[in-house]
Amino acid sequence: MERYIIKSKQVFTGLADAPQPLLIVVNDKKIEAVLPEDADLEVYSDLPVKDYGDSLILPSFLDAHTHMFSGAIDASEYVCDTLGECKSQQECVERIAAYAKEHPNQRRIRGVGWFVGAWNDAPLPDKRSLDAAIQDRPVYLLCADSHSMWLNTKAIEETGLAPDFDVENGEVCRFPDGSFTGLFIEPAAYAPAMEKYMEFSATEMLDIHRNFQKTLASYGVSAVSEMFADDYTKDTSERYGQLVRLDEEEGLCAQTFIYTKLFDYTDFTPFFKMKEDVSSDHVHIAGVKGFIDGVTETYTGLLLEPYTDKPETCGEGLPLHPKELMQQEIIAANRAGIQVRLHCIGDGAVRMALDMYEEAEKQTGVKDLCNTIEHIENIHPNDIDRFAELDVIPSMQPYHVTLSNGGKVWRLGEERCRLEFPIRTIFDHGGKIAIGTDYPVVTINPFYTIYAAVTRCDDEGKPTGCNSDTEKLPLAEVLKAYTAGAARVYHASDRMGTLEPGKMANILVLTKNLFEIPVEQIRDTRVAVNYFEGREVYHE
Repeated sequence: MERYIIKSKQVFTGLADAPQPLLIVVNDKKIEAVLPEDADLEVYSDLPVKDYGDSLILPSFLDAHTHMFSGAIDASEYVCDTLGECKSQQECVERIAAYAKEHPNQRRIRGVGWFVGAWNDAPLPDKRSLDAAIQDRPVYLLCADSHSMWLNTKAIEETGLAPDFDVENGEVCRFPDGSFTGLFIEPAAYAPAMEKYMEFSATEMLDIHRNFQKTLASYGVSAVSEMFADDYTKDTSERYGQLVRLDEEEGLCAQTFIYTKLFDYTDFTPFFKMKEDVSSDHVHIAGVKGFIDGVTETYTGLLLEPYTDKPETCGEGLPLHPKELMQQEIIAANRAGIQVRLHCIGDGAVRMALDMYEEAEKQTGVKDLCNTIEHIENIHPNDIDRFAELDVIPSMQPYHVTLSNGGKVWRLGEERCRLEFPIRTIFDHGGKIAIGTDYPVVTINPFYTIYAAVTRCDDEGKPTGCNSDTEKLPLAEVLKAYTAGAARVYHASDRMGTLEPGKMANILVLTKNLFEIPVEQIRDTRVAVNYFEGREVYHE
């Protein structure tokens, strides 16, 4: 059992709005005491002191929303993860063709990050451009927002899709002659392709997870989630079980909270069985997840009023699951004590989720489950106060506003975009914000997310959207939402999220003091040292 003191003149505990000169006494995995700089240390005189001078110390980051399993794959050698830099379909094709040439031994070519919103309102892609570049191997390209997958002909053939393949929600895009275009919109539509994308040997997956733990440690992220809403199948259990075995045999550097399928269940016996079977010190089945809508870029975001550039629809094929069934399923989950998290992009989806959560509480009387709404890319003014009133957590991803790059104006019009990604507005109205990245939609690097939250600027420093001046969040509140706010989502406030006695010693030392540097330098900040449960897991 190791016992020592961490010291700095700049310690942000998450309980105050500014750093203070403090001493942190670490005893094994936990924080034993947090003391003022001038405290009498006679009782601790035999302990080693790690003095970090004026370096900023703070709780480790807890990412409130990630897709951990696909993210680990996307961070591996098996995926081209730079398609987000491309500004056109042709540029994406050239990038993935170069990657394929550099990796001749990969039997599948995988890529992630392309985003039509970054293509200046260009048409959606199809297989023809990929076929012209790569004919010998299947190509699977996952959109940055994880709501579309773009395949070449070889990949369509490998998935074994019948010509009449269709889905209840999402869209299987076709040419006028009825053949597949190669674009599959929403997870239900690209599920067969995703199986191939995620297919690796057990040895490969262990290496992928092992390497990703190192990535998390280097970024100071001590909690992530799996938000894909997987079903309760044998394959799912085996995939989760690989991470459990890695934790039991080698130990993880971050907690993983898994959210399984909400839709089609009112009897959650499979949930509790999986929760019992898939469990270790750092891997937990935490709740259930559902998708009300998709994304506005493909007109699958559910709006209260029609799309500005497509006035015949408020969102195509929506909601993705019948509202009456969703309501029954949410009530059943909450009655069983299970937290629900709902993907909601458009203002119509946000209102529907709030209405269903309100009805669930009336029906069950159950409170304090930390039900959440994920994303909230636009909202109607009448719904802003309801997060605080209903104690529903707004789980938001500030870096997404840079991904959108002002493109929502084409879909929603300028007036509705005044409440685009309304993180400050919801916070000012009492919403208890939790911050995450939605990785691998955007980088898991927390400093990019912090920069976007406090500046509402893109990577080049240019203001984004129609409301960059009104939606900036103060630095202290960003850090709290990225730590204590996310801990609340994970039902882990008793053991993480702040630096105080009794909590896990998840502590970061940064290379720059975020409270003193110009905001332009936030993105260049790095983790110098990362302590996870009292153990140093990373040192720059």
